Amino acid sequence: MGLEEKEIKVVGMHCPSCVNAVQLSLTDVDGIEDAKADLDSGITKIKLDPNTVSEDDIKDAVEEAGFNVE
Repeated sequence: MGLEEKEIKVVGMHCPSCVNAVQLSLTDVDGIEDAKADLDSGITKIKLDPNTVSEDDIKDAVEEAGFNVE
């Protein structure tokens, strides 16, 4: 099966370093191919393999970076 695109709202990002931390933490997860976070909106777009990545995997990666999923 192909990749899916998912959007999540990340709370607590306030600078470009925050954006980088979220993106790096997410792309370290097996099955996540790309993550692009927007500082202004808090929306992060993720390209992932839905057969490999769960909602909990995404939430855990964001929390590991020091932020929360709304």
